[in-house]
Amino acid sequence: MSTKVAIVYWCDGAGHAARSIPVAKELEARGVDVAIGGGGQGEPFVDMNGFDQPDLTKVAVKGSTPRAFLEHTLFDLIPSSVRRFRELYRWLDDEDPDVLVTDDIFAAFVAILQDIDFYRIDHLTTDLFDRRWGIPLEIYNRTSLQFAEGILVTSLWKDEPDPERITRVGPLAQEGDPDDEVEPYDVLLNPGTHGEDFDEIRRRLERMGYDVRTVGDDEWETKPAMTPYTAAADVVVCTGFSSIADTVVAGTPCVIYPFLPFQKALAARADALDIEGVSQATSVEAVLDAVSYYCTADEQPDFENGAPEFVDTLVRNI
Repeated sequence: MSTKVAIVYWCDGAGHAARSIPVAKELEARGVDVAIGGGGQGEPFVDMNGFDQPDLTKVAVKGSTPRAFLEHTLFDLIPSSVRRFRELYRWLDDEDPDVLVTDDIFAAFVAILQDIDFYRIDHLTTDLFDRRWGIPLEIYNRTSLQFAEGILVTSLWKDEPDPERITRVGPLAQEGDPDDEVEPYDVLLNPGTHGEDFDEIRRRLERMGYDVRTVGDDEWETKPAMTPYTAAADVVVCTGFSSIADTVVAGTPCVIYPFLPFQKALAARADALDIEGVSQATSVEAVLDAVSYYCTADEQPDFENGAPEFVDTLVRNI
């Protein structure tokens, strides 16, 4: 009987799906049956990579004011959470996987109730943060590990010591078909879901004479994988970890321009470790300076895709 692995990615932000795709492809390459779902911004990319998905309710936390947050919680967040839990319960019951990989808390709850072995996928560890963020993550990790087989962390510093029952692997990148070529250009801007200032950065870079492309603009041609675009650029400016992974695995210099606290923590650690071809920028001016440097410097990151290591850990324990 063949092994089946289910992957449920979180639905708010495309990066959760982006790091699931290389894991799913590596599993399939080894003859493992894969069932994948999650929905949200990442759903089209999973579809484009040839995976069938269930129709799942999207859950998102919103509200720019306390009243707006309360109204959203009562009339959207709670009802949609209940629907998503029920949908995942039925889907996982039907799929009956040998193991689940997820960063979706509802899928984790279902796995506990259905007695499915599961691994949490993440890109964060507690050592990145001060007490304000580190303590909640420590509680989340300890609670997860009461039920999960382990936590697999995709990381730019996989050679750092692994925390207990947490395994670091290399960055998980969506590698494209070798024939899926993109004409070379200077700068790729990838704002992600939460990036800001990228319109200004593009205007100023173009005034400086650079050939610039922006992920998601009207001229963008969506492809199943990002690495053809990141490999064709001289430098990439991005925010989230999945975008960083797609860049460094392609061997392209990466300027991290973070906005969310987790993004800032990752960028600061990468900068402190002085990783070749990777730096953080904390202002528009710093982004422009870094782009100018990397477009002329003979410097690039050197990373292998972490998907084989990730799957090695899974199959050893199935």
